[in-house]
Amino acid sequence: MLSDKLKKGILLFVFALMTLGVFAASGDVSDLKTRYMDKAEAAFEDGNITDAYKNINAALRLASEDASVITFARMVYRQKLEQLLEKFDELELVDVQTNLEKYPTVQDTNIKKLLRQIEIAQEEAAKAEQKAEKEAQEKKETERFEAQARLNREQIDASRAQAEATNAQAEETRKLQEEQAKTNEAMREQSDAIKQQNEALNKGLQDINTGIQASAEQSRHSTKIIALSIIGIAILIFVIILIGIAIAHSSFKQSQQRQDQYMQAFKMIAANQNQTNRLMLGGVTDLYNASNPTLRLAGASTWKPALGLPDVEFSEEDQEALKELAVKCEEIGAQIDQATGRKNNSKNVSELVYKVSIKLGLPQGMAMLNFCASMIYDAGFLGMDPELLTAESLTDEQKMAMKEHVNLAEKYLDFVPKKYWSVFEDAAMKHHENIDGTGYPKGLKGDEIPQIARLIRVVETYVSLSSKRSYRDAMDKETAIAKLREQPHFYDSAVVDALDAIV
Repeated sequence: MLSDKLKKGILLFVFALMTLGVFAASGDVSDLKTRYMDKAEAAFEDGNITDAYKNINAALRLASEDASVITFARMVYRQKLEQLLEKFDELELVDVQTNLEKYPTVQDTNIKKLLRQIEIAQEEAAKAEQKAEKEAQEKKETERFEAQARLNREQIDASRAQAEATNAQAEETRKLQEEQAKTNEAMREQSDAIKQQNEALNKGLQDINTGIQASAEQSRHSTKIIALSIIGIAILIFVIILIGIAIAHSSFKQSQQRQDQYMQAFKMIAANQNQTNRLMLGGVTDLYNASNPTLRLAGASTWKPALGLPDVEFSEEDQEALKELAVKCEEIGAQIDQATGRKNNSKNVSELVYKVSIKLGLPQGMAMLNFCASMIYDAGFLGMDPELLTAESLTDEQKMAMKEHVNLAEKYLDFVPKKYWSVFEDAAMKHHENIDGTGYPKGLKGDEIPQIARLIRVVETYVSLSSKRSYRDAMDKETAIAKLREQPHFYDSAVVDALDAIV
């Protein structure tokens, strides 16, 4: 095959002959067209297609119908389009297309084919670019979905771990309840045994008395026999007394063991308070330490501990007494819940009252007293007609009678130590007082209402709203808190804020 230079030389030679022929035939060809043609030929021969393209266009402007110009122009245009096919430039392509529209005689089959090839190449390049963009977008979406899937898996794993921890805690609680049930059963059996022993003792005494009388009748004159009988009776009575003392000692010892089991079990459950967010009884019955050796009595209207009643020093005996007080309050609270049909109400209210007391900055001792008092704040219900407590609807007269429960509580608080009496009295008799003075029984308002009464007023209402009742469904936490906030004339806003922060 001939080299490109040789081809170009032959073409230039042919073109030169044609040019000479034309020049010879028409001696009026202008010098300007000739100079443009010469420049175009020189540039084309040197491989400078850009300059050749520029000069041939100048020649076309002067002689667009000249056959020699058109022939050479086709050569230059084909080379220009081949360059654009290899290295595309949109502006240059537009320029070529514009000149071809000006000089349509230049366009031939090869030029049309090159234009079509450039068009196809650009379409393919556009498709490739779109495909690359689509693949990049799909990759980005895939990475996002994978990241979301990982996050979902992590959340599921965390939820599963939390559920397992909750189940383990529930199982531990169930075991403790079973152990307590066994202890109660053992105590009932022991009580039955003591009862049987007492019955046997009474019968034995009766038999002895009958025997003494018979012996007296039969051996009235026998002083020796009577003396022996008296001695036997004395020995028997002594033995009976010893048996009674042993039984009482055993019962007291088992009672102590039961209390120790209570304390141990509740301390174990309270240790998991951060995981379960539940406050059990034993977790708050041992709240005294070296950093807080004193306790303030509740009852002041302000929440600042420094303005409370004078400090009360707690000895170890006082602390043990408080533990026993808490156990007693729990027993009475269970009786109140059974009478009113409100399952676990006393426990739920007292736990939240304790937490809110701590949140408000009250000393732990005061919070502990609030906890105990909140378990039996409705003790007055124990003195009311059970049918009235379980009625589905009440008349106005019955509603007024229900309000009397605040005045009936006093006789159920006789077990409370005198120095704590004011806290329990305020809890039982003033927990229906409202901030604006519209409550009962005394219509106290504002700072006249004690701390413990304000706490129970808010917490009791929240527990009621968030619990299912026969006449309505339970509210969620947010709705219940919102209901309390809507009535600042009833409820202490500081207590509502503290409650909102912990639930």
